[in-house]
Amino acid sequence: MKTSIISLSLKAAAILLAALCAPAAQAKMSKALNDTASTGMNALDYVLQRPLGNQTFGTKHFGDHLFMSGGAGISAYGGAPTSGFRPGARGEFSIGDWVTPVHGWRVNLSAGAHSKKAGQPWKLFGSLSADYLMNFSALLRGYNPSRRVEVIGILGAEYQRVRCNGAWGNELGLRAAIQTRFNVQSNLYLYIEPRLALLAGTRFVGDGLRRFRPDFSFNLGMGYRLLSKAERMAASTPFLTDIDGHLFFGAGGGIWAFARKAASQYRHPYGFGSFFVGKYFTPTAGLRVKAEFGRIGKVPATGANRYLAMGGLDFVWNLNSAFGGYQPDQVFDMSFNFGPAIAYTNQAEAKFYPGAEASLTALFRVSPNWGIYIEPEAKIFTRKFNRQLNSGGYGPFLSVMAGLRYTFGNFKYDHADSYKEFLNANNHSLTFAVAPAKRWRGNYGKGFMAQAGFGGRFTPISSWRVTAEGELFSRSPNYVNLALGADYMFSISTSMAGFNPNRVFDLSGVIGVNGGVAHYKGGLNGLFGGHIGLHGAFRLSDALDLFIEPQLVGNTLLGKSSVGWTPEARVLVGLKYKLGAPTNPGSEGNTVPADTRNFVSIAGGPSFFSGTFFSAPRRVSGSLDASLGRWFTEVSGGRIGVAYDIISSARKNNRPHLTTLHADYMLNVTSLMDHNPGRRFHIIGILGAGIGFSDAKNAKSGLMLETGGQFRYNLPANIDIHIEPNVSFWANRVAPGYQTRAHFVCLGRVMAGLSYRF
Repeated sequence: MKTSIISLSLKAAAILLAALCAPAAQAKMSKALNDTASTGMNALDYVLQRPLGNQTFGTKHFGDHLFMSGGAGISAYGGAPTSGFRPGARGEFSIGDWVTPVHGWRVNLSAGAHSKKAGQPWKLFGSLSADYLMNFSALLRGYNPSRRVEVIGILGAEYQRVRCNGAWGNELGLRAAIQTRFNVQSNLYLYIEPRLALLAGTRFVGDGLRRFRPDFSFNLGMGYRLLSKAERMAASTPFLTDIDGHLFFGAGGGIWAFARKAASQYRHPYGFGSFFVGKYFTPTAGLRVKAEFGRIGKVPATGANRYLAMGGLDFVWNLNSAFGGYQPDQVFDMSFNFGPAIAYTNQAEAKFYPGAEASLTALFRVSPNWGIYIEPEAKIFTRKFNRQLNSGGYGPFLSVMAGLRYTFGNFKYDHADSYKEFLNANNHSLTFAVAPAKRWRGNYGKGFMAQAGFGGRFTPISSWRVTAEGELFSRSPNYVNLALGADYMFSISTSMAGFNPNRVFDLSGVIGVNGGVAHYKGGLNGLFGGHIGLHGAFRLSDALDLFIEPQLVGNTLLGKSSVGWTPEARVLVGLKYKLGAPTNPGSEGNTVPADTRNFVSIAGGPSFFSGTFFSAPRRVSGSLDASLGRWFTEVSGGRIGVAYDIISSARKNNRPHLTTLHADYMLNVTSLMDHNPGRRFHIIGILGAGIGFSDAKNAKSGLMLETGGQFRYNLPANIDIHIEPNVSFWANRVAPGYQTRAHFVCLGRVMAGLSYRF
């Protein structure tokens, strides 16, 4: 009877259970295989019947679900922390792939130091490990690439190479971890990973007698995962570019130190400044040039401060674009940079040290153009670098810097309408400016400079400018230079808001180089330098702008009398005269004038001879010039003439007379840029050569080179008046004894004259 009752009860329970499970089974059958996201987790699938198979990717190729990550952590090695505990630290880099949504693998490289007790030596290590990954979130809730949080289980093996007190050892073991990923965007995630490893191998001081030693670590990091091609294409923006598209500039500062001394210098680190310029040629690849300068300790022999300059050429790999497609509107952007580097210091034996550098740049965009960046970097140089600058130490040179970066977008794509305005605008200009100047190194006194330039835009954002400038400092011995410069200018206003020829204020950045001659403590010497600055132009009229241009300048003299690099600050104030569009070849702007092509002129004025003016007691000389010329077109002309210079000298009854026969080419810059037959004011560039001789003792004839500019105004009756500043150079043999230790002498003139056209 009992058996019958039990049998009936089991049958009733089976029927009830079947009734309850039938709807669920029917619902499950209507869903995709193992779709736990819709049906929920059912343990009966895995206990009372054959387990359902895991999900797989539709198509799978090696590396098509690649991910890479980097992080750092702290650790406790050998046991629980006790009195005097010093935590260990590590950095790591990993690369891996998902074989299915649930199963994956990764390979890891890491380095750091094990924890220890106070008084014990540090145990440094480098390690290689391989791990199996199981994505619990995908296993229990189904594959969902948009999921914000994922939990991943990890099992693996690890090998460590350990160094302690100069001795080397090996350790091998197993490890397990739980990683929690937070997906910031489709291709970027942050992770937290507590990890436990059991290691066995070489024993060092403090390791104890246990065969297996636990190593517990807590790690934080960031990683990228590769999206499928369809996902990358769907999220990408077209990458269109021209000459200056996708240029970027950055400036900032930070701290640097030798790796061996970094721990002892963290309270009093050495600072440096940095500037770089680069360009992306594809969404993922670009190049940049970087310069850094700062202090790096003292010279042991003298106690003087030691300064270090570094330069590098980096290949830039944009991780955002590589893993998720080109998306310039993303707030966070990261790139990996590596390339050759060179270091320079004038307080060491070698001076120049070649090497290599690698860094990560994390950029946080505050606008489409502006961003704040943080960049940790490591550099490796030749052994001499550490031996001569680091007291024989070892290891890389480390730095961390932060600053602002400015990026040009794709102008044609972002500002298509204003690009048409640029094509129809007058984009050439002449500039004239003066500036006070101050030098921080050396006792130069008050400085003054004057500058004339000519330039133009070659894209809506980018401009070029060539300049001629002179500079004078008051403190004896007076410093005087004459130089030519070449500048690249980029309009920040245009890149942000589009091209507008009627903009009231336009802000541009300036970077350039200059070279020439300078007189300081002796004869004439070559000059070389560079500068960066900002150019702010206020529109006064259609043809005229007022501009202010603060600059930071670095100059150095070439030759034995060089005192090294001299930093300088200037604030230029000047006028910009905007010219018309260039005249097309064959148009009426390039035709020969009907008459009045010939001219004769006479001019005179003060001059400044390098042998008697640049050193006390200074003497001002005088010059006369007579010329005959002809205009071949409205733009081009030539002249021949004779110049007579009376060189004032402190020596009594010894005033040499210098005669020069010259032939010059003349370029009417205003007619070149803007055809206007009724123009009265002309700006003319002059370049010429000749032969000069003097009545000085032991003088010989010598070659002369000349350059200058003429500002001419047409009066009625074919009469012109002009002012012509110019400078001429002769071989020193023309006036021997007036410029010692120099290969050539120069004469600057400011001539006022009268011309008659016939």
